[in-house]
Amino acid sequence: MSPEQSTEKESPLKRRRDELGLTQRDIAVAIDVSVQTISNWETGRFKEVRLTLPQVKALCRVLKWTVEDLPDDFKPSD
Repeated sequence: MSPEQSTEKESPLKRRRDELGLTQRDIAVAIDVSVQTISNWETGRFKEVRLTLPQVKALCRVLKWTVEDLPDDFKPSD
């Protein structure tokens, strides 16, 4: 698999996290969830991400995204 193909199948959350040099723990602490939750989002184990409004704001801050930048889901593309 080429690097381009692996990037296409990568979770948008993981891709952004890697771009910013953040760990799963960095994200988890910022939005007050477990590291396992972040891992589950990135692997697609959770079908739906449920966050409070303060958590959404914190996620946007840590990822340097606007609400419009947030993907519809964090699972890897097929």
